[in-house]
Amino acid sequence: MLGFPLDSQSTLAGLHALLPYLPLIFVATTIAPLLFFAAFFFIVAVLKSRSDHARIPQGLTWMGKNDSEWFSALRANWRGWFQSIPMYMDGYKKYSKNNKIFVVPTWTRAPQILLPPSMASWLAAQPEHIVSAKDRTFNAAQFKYTVGHPEILKNDMVELIIKRELTKTVGTLNEEIIDEILSSMDSLYGSDGEWRECYIFDSLTRTVGRVVNRVFVGKELCSNMEYVMAGTRFAKAVNLSSYVLHLFPEFLKPAVASVVTLPNKYQANTCMKYLVPLIEQRIKDMRAKDADPTYPWEEPNEYVTWLVRESFKRTSELDTSPYNLAYRIVMLNFAAIITTTISCVNTVLDVWSSPNAEELVEEMREEILRVLSETNGVWTKAAVAKMYRLDSAIRESSRVSGVGGTSLARQVRVPEGIKLPNGIIAPQHTTIGVSMDGIHMDPDLYPDPLKFDAFRFSRERENGGKPKENVDLSTTSSKYVLFSHGVHACPARFFATNDLKLILGHLILNYEIAPRPRREPNISLGDIAIVPESATIKIRRRLKA
Repeated sequence: MLGFPLDSQSTLAGLHALLPYLPLIFVATTIAPLLFFAAFFFIVAVLKSRSDHARIPQGLTWMGKNDSEWFSALRANWRGWFQSIPMYMDGYKKYSKNNKIFVVPTWTRAPQILLPPSMASWLAAQPEHIVSAKDRTFNAAQFKYTVGHPEILKNDMVELIIKRELTKTVGTLNEEIIDEILSSMDSLYGSDGEWRECYIFDSLTRTVGRVVNRVFVGKELCSNMEYVMAGTRFAKAVNLSSYVLHLFPEFLKPAVASVVTLPNKYQANTCMKYLVPLIEQRIKDMRAKDADPTYPWEEPNEYVTWLVRESFKRTSELDTSPYNLAYRIVMLNFAAIITTTISCVNTVLDVWSSPNAEELVEEMREEILRVLSETNGVWTKAAVAKMYRLDSAIRESSRVSGVGGTSLARQVRVPEGIKLPNGIIAPQHTTIGVSMDGIHMDPDLYPDPLKFDAFRFSRERENGGKPKENVDLSTTSSKYVLFSHGVHACPARFFATNDLKLILGHLILNYEIAPRPRREPNISLGDIAIVPESATIKIRRRLKA
């Protein structure tokens, strides 16, 4: 027998004597630490909320904040976490419509100064070194802590390739994308004509992941679902960990990040185990082909090729090592998959939950077939551009359902701050933007704005008229700010909108979805709108006669 010999009777007697004290022991070992942590967290939250609110200049109206309340800043942040969309809408009606500026608090972001639409063009025209879109993205997503190598995101490499190569190829890779769409949808929804019920968010995430990666990394890797889903989970993990980190002051973030970003690292590493060998082989093949044109290999027209080709022009290890190049593709997945999926899901829910769903789908299907009959069934760039009803339905869904409360978000970069059009100085590090929900729901801009009118943007063009302004899905304006506006409008929006139209067009053309009884509302958390991931559809393949 190991250990010290014990007399069983004396042991029982000792335990019996301890019984009256067990509640105290329980409190001391369990409840007291919890209470201490709760008190500590409360104090931290109060101090952080006061610090965040103190940055906002005097003279601006706050939504959801009552200075006569105890802990007014903290309580305003709490309201901003659960009631931010109503705050955006209310502030827009009361202040933006009267050409005034207001402030919206939120639990997981710094307070945001929201300008009226009349100042949107002024904000969009400000140079990056004054108010920075990139700084705002870095801060909002807490890239300093949530991604492994934030320094690789600070140069222009990815954006340069998107503008120079990706946008140029929109439409030229449609056949490859369609091949991936059909393969993905048949594997998810079946090809036998039998009804299936599935979670729409999960199934479209898989399809979108395969589609964007067909262009990013090619046919072989894009169908590897471990890789595709790791990219999706990485995006979710980064977003979730950024929300948590925003709850803490800067000095505590390194310690908190060491725990909450573990899922980020795991999912990124899963992607990297496939991407690094792919890039190493691509570098080898491209150098061999450059040295000897007879080398038996053809250069694929895909993002990883463009990325490697650009790296040959650079000297810094930051821009040339296979690992750093691979991490850029991980971050490209972060930007592409979730946002495109959300727009897909919103459109499906809005269209098939409409009272006239079957009529809408039939009208879009008729247009698609009519346009394709002019190109022998080929989804050319010009053909996709002529699918006005499909384009309008997606644009209208993004207007009604949206992805969040703010657009044109910028962070003040210069130490002296920036003078707003009303004369108030917004200090360094404050966030400025416009109310996207307010603009998109403005009855002066959109009659009957709460109604999902699928063909709102196509009706005039179909009737032979010429719209007063370009209303294509990818076009931005001061009235439509889904992709921001101005010099910092999303550079990948042409690629994203093309993918959206191809995915939803094939869903309409090749599948039948049962009309849905109701449209589950999106969930508002802070300044973002989350689609209902539990929403399902009943779907089957349309069999050709």
